[in-house]
Amino acid sequence: MLHPNARKAHEIAEALGAVVIPVYRSKKPKYRYWRSLECAKCLTKDLLNLYDDETNIAVVQGEPSSGIISIDFDEAKALKEFLALNPALKDTLTTSAARGANLWFKMQGNYPKLTLLKRGRSIWAEWRSTGAFTVMHGIHREGMPYTSNEQKPISICLDDIVLPEDVNFKTSKELTSSEQLNAAPATTPLHTAPCTSALLHNIEAPMDSDLNNGTTKEDEEQSTLLSPALILEQLKTREEALDALKKDNPTLHKPYLKFVDRNFTAMPHQRNAFLTEAVPFLYRAVAPALIMPLVEFFYIVHKPIFNDSLSQHMKEAKALLKGVSETYLNYLPPNEQKLLQALTEREQIAYRILRDLAMRVTDDSPVRLFFMSDDELGLRLAIKSMEAHRILKGKLTKLGIVVVVLNGTLRSKGHRGIATTYCWNVAPL
Repeated sequence: MLHPNARKAHEIAEALGAVVIPVYRSKKPKYRYWRSLECAKCLTKDLLNLYDDETNIAVVQGEPSSGIISIDFDEAKALKEFLALNPALKDTLTTSAARGANLWFKMQGNYPKLTLLKRGRSIWAEWRSTGAFTVMHGIHREGMPYTSNEQKPISICLDDIVLPEDVNFKTSKELTSSEQLNAAPATTPLHTAPCTSALLHNIEAPMDSDLNNGTTKEDEEQSTLLSPALILEQLKTREEALDALKKDNPTLHKPYLKFVDRNFTAMPHQRNAFLTEAVPFLYRAVAPALIMPLVEFFYIVHKPIFNDSLSQHMKEAKALLKGVSETYLNYLPPNEQKLLQALTEREQIAYRILRDLAMRVTDDSPVRLFFMSDDELGLRLAIKSMEAHRILKGKLTKLGIVVVVLNGTLRSKGHRGIATTYCWNVAPL
């Protein structure tokens, strides 16, 4: 039987004629090849089975969804200004969560790919199109639900959109056409005038140095290009920092390589983007006591390409961690909340880690099954393996929270150890 979120995803895909994908609440896709999906292929059994209680539904925008785009306003003032200039668009599909709103449209003719709308150096709004996806249904990582006015996206031409004269709409030289993949019925066009591919008066066709179709709100500048000298400096800083960490703090060295260095790439002007993705991920992967040192070390390793100070970096990380920790309980069903609160602090951390592993679906680990050794749990909790064993086998297994499916084997000379296979035994997952 399909999960309710899977049925909702099917409903959205059919209603919009759009590609939908399952995403974590951190907005990380659960299917890594989402860019190549077509409408019919996003509703296969394997993809629908990825939806669960903690999965949100996102719409892949632009060309893959035959012109479904959104204009993303973070500030209520900008949204009000846009609707004052475009009163006929106020009844289009609108979704919102923590702040602002996304106004959704079905584009006719040519239109830009993912880009920013800027007023001077400030971001006024974001044009979310080809190259992007946007969450439409689910729970925001700050705990509130995504809401919708349940309208249809208005069908519109690029020329029909009016922007403030001082807002620069920078688009790539290459426009996307709505007459591409997954053709689907559209709502009645707002205007009867024929669409043209002419640009709006305040859309700038940028120079090559301005192009950055993958720009997001976290970008603080227009370019993420690195000079050879800066790459060399970063390489030297990374090697020196990792050597020093291994010598001075081996307890942190292994978790950093495993959970941060392996999963995240530093880019200029995307320091804040790293935090918003890394902190929620780390909260479900390691003990909270490790999170702040790990994100601090990420800054130290990549300091040459960051502009903000370490104190600003840590201030933002602390605020994010506080928000994630305060809202985590709300993600759980009421009965599971009570169970979690009945455990000791370390047992709660282990519960959170193991639950997250049980949710992750891979080819060799279906839902509920996961692999864990005493050494691995000790690494994640920053405690000795024997202490981790007492939590895993002495408490969580005895309580029936996890069940041993297949015992692992210890390392020996010439033979690798094999982690024990567990099944998550708490319902519902």
